[in-house]
Amino acid sequence: MSSVARSGPLTEQQERWWLRLYWREKGDIDNAWSKQWDLPAGISVEAATAALTVLVERHEVLRTGFGLGPDNLPYQLVFEAEGFRLPLTVAELGTLAEYGEEGGIHPLVGGSMYTRPLWSVRLFVEDDEVRVLSLVFEHIVLDGSGVRNLREQFLALCAGTERPLRITHPLDRAAKERRIPRTPESRAAYSRDPRALAPRLLVPATVKEETPDPRFLMSAVRYEGLLPLLDRVCRAHRVSRAMVLMHAIGWLISRYSGVPRVMVVNAIGLRLPSDDSIDLVAKALEIMVDLDEDRTLAESLTGVSAGALRAYTEELRLGVRDQDSRLRLEKERGIGSVRGLYFNYQGPSEPDTPEPEGSPSTAEVTVTRTDEWRSGEEPWSYAAWIYVDGTAVAVDFDVDVVMLPAETVHRMAELLPGFVRLLAEQPDAPLAAARALLPPDFARTTEARLVRGTWVHLDTVAEVVAGCSGVLAAEVSEEDGEIVARVSLDGPCCLFDVHEYVLSRLHLEGDLIAPHRYRLAEGTASRATGPGLPDLAAGADWRPGDATPVLGPTTEPERELVAALRETHGFGTVNLALTYAEAGGRAVLAPAVVETLRRRGLEGLCLPHFATAHTLRAMARALVRRKPGHAL
Repeated sequence: MSSVARSGPLTEQQERWWLRLYWREKGDIDNAWSKQWDLPAGISVEAATAALTVLVERHEVLRTGFGLGPDNLPYQLVFEAEGFRLPLTVAELGTLAEYGEEGGIHPLVGGSMYTRPLWSVRLFVEDDEVRVLSLVFEHIVLDGSGVRNLREQFLALCAGTERPLRITHPLDRAAKERRIPRTPESRAAYSRDPRALAPRLLVPATVKEETPDPRFLMSAVRYEGLLPLLDRVCRAHRVSRAMVLMHAIGWLISRYSGVPRVMVVNAIGLRLPSDDSIDLVAKALEIMVDLDEDRTLAESLTGVSAGALRAYTEELRLGVRDQDSRLRLEKERGIGSVRGLYFNYQGPSEPDTPEPEGSPSTAEVTVTRTDEWRSGEEPWSYAAWIYVDGTAVAVDFDVDVVMLPAETVHRMAELLPGFVRLLAEQPDAPLAAARALLPPDFARTTEARLVRGTWVHLDTVAEVVAGCSGVLAAEVSEEDGEIVARVSLDGPCCLFDVHEYVLSRLHLEGDLIAPHRYRLAEGTASRATGPGLPDLAAGADWRPGDATPVLGPTTEPERELVAALRETHGFGTVNLALTYAEAGGRAVLAPAVVETLRRRGLEGLCLPHFATAHTLRAMARALVRRKPGHAL
């Protein structure tokens, strides 16, 4: 049995991963990350196992697990290498296809309260040799450099050699993480949160009445001949390949949506330049890509690259933005979670050699495309997975076609080489000149509109408001840049109840925003907007930020929820009109709240109850008694 070498609190990045693991086990959409390696001939099971044993000894991250302390906070445990059991299984090569169809069998499913290393490996064997190695990672670095590093070490060890590397561990790095004290004064040092400026969705929904099935497209595009053009741009402007492609794809999305800025979630590894180890997490850096068409193509590109470096440096210096402040920001905007473009580049960042002399001024680019359709994925997603594969550049556009139709994705794939060529050959031309590449009908068509930086469909708002119990009729309009809901009420329902209902629906509707003002329709009797608040006359407006009612627990689920919050957070009086974050609830303690309620025989809470603008009262309404026989 392996003993514990040391332990400590989770870093901020580890906290995010721990939460992702927990909610995935509760049914949230979040997959483990896996990698499959085809191995050269001559590697026996014994050699592969020995190589993995050395890697475990070398990298503490491979013997680190998460646990839950008596204070309900997670912590990390580093196990001693001696006696550590490898999370390894062996199978016949003929079972590989079945294993892939099942998405990988995870002997170590992450997220529970049990302490265990969060990775696993399976060796597929034929004729006593390992042909394929499959890794399932739960919390290890996801970017290409870290995985290639791990593979190179493994193959070297199998061949009887070693590759010395500098090694660090998150516990060693904890002191380097500069956490910002949670005060407004300290936050002033931060630039404005990109989520305060970005549309909730990059583009508005183009299909309102019907949802296609399947609706999720992976369009894999391979470009032969693009790499020389790409590298010419990199050498001329001292930028990485990733920045050139992020700039190009960002511009295409911007021209489709008509919005001159795109929030990109760039998968940048959180490793320091001197650290070649396998790190514990990937860093998803949020970058606001501003595309000023009055600037030249070169100025626009270098501006995007500089902005990415500033964002990266700022987060290294100040730490990541805490999740709780993010929840409050999204509540203030009256929106669900902001969804940017997920951009993942894997491969060498820069050209290895200078441009060969006498290279042609133009390169022929051939484009091949393969489409794969899927059902049951996460809605409103946009991702670009980019690889450098030998002499080719491969881009996988992974999208929800309700947001980016297939024909738009195909056009973007066809237009990308032309944009890179223009940048290589006419860098001093204005960015606006690239519009000549676009077909006349490239821009999106939609009935949605931008309101305070968020795509919103007024009919959707009206439908949701009218769906609240006690609402007889609802009309929604835009007045002076605000969404105004004119509401007729019946029974005990008040305007706060209506607003609470809308907040609970934000995570379900992509083109929904909570009204900035509610107006009692003429003919509706004067009534209070909530317990302890003054009456509101017919025709008068009520803003949700004006005042918050005081709601104490009156039902059994509400009393049980308040008791769970007291047990996990030490709260005294709790106002159920607040959201979990507004009441002082910490995101990292949300799993403890769920587990405490389960011990009390109640279940029903999931990630959106904590990560969106649900009030505590709305959370309590979701609680149900666990059926007899259900395991804790």
